Amino acid sequence: MHRRSGHELDQLITDVEWAMAQRFPARDLVPMLENLVKAAPSGSEAAYFAKLQLAELTVMKAPWRAARLARDVLAGGERDRAWAVLALAHTLLGHYRIAARSYRRALALAPECAVYLHNLGHLLDIGLNRPRDAVGYLARAHRGLPDEPEIASSYAHALARLGQLTEARKLLSRAVRDPERADRLLAEWREETPILSG
Repeated sequence: MHRRSGHELDQLITDVEWAMAQRFPARDLVPMLENLVKAAPSGSEAAYFAKLQLAELTVMKAPWRAARLARDVLAGGERDRAWAVLALAHTLLGHYRIAARSYRRALALAPECAVYLHNLGHLLDIGLNRPRDAVGYLARAHRGLPDEPEIASSYAHALARLGQLTEARKLLSRAVRDPERADRLLAEWREETPILSG
């Protein structure tokens, strides 16, 4: 395979960074990143950069491939975003325990990241049926991003499952900006998943 010169590689990186700054859609960015992965020397920062971006862009459609790319990046050193994309990939693949471990590794590197806190908490509540373990992570996520409705709803869900319905309703009403809708959601949740006792 023809190895790109340093100048050509720098130009590819510049092009990718420019396209990302311009918010190019994934359909345009993915081929550019794939070219960069092929052109960059194995184990280089350019290769890790391209693989991580590619993993993040493709995880929803190709979780297995994204997991492999994230593992390649982690072989070069700890990166919270690589652990997070690996966690999301495993969540989508139904490997919830591995996903939870990966989110914990991401949080070890970025302990206040509300998105990681939320994703781990939601996974513990819904995927692993452990709302008691989830609630602390969700509370921290909510403190970090108090105006994010999805986080507030996940926190309310875990609280409701633990029987803390008053607090859950208050949170949910603010999140959905509609007390009646909050009551309907709480009723649906009670039908779908049991409230845990004690």
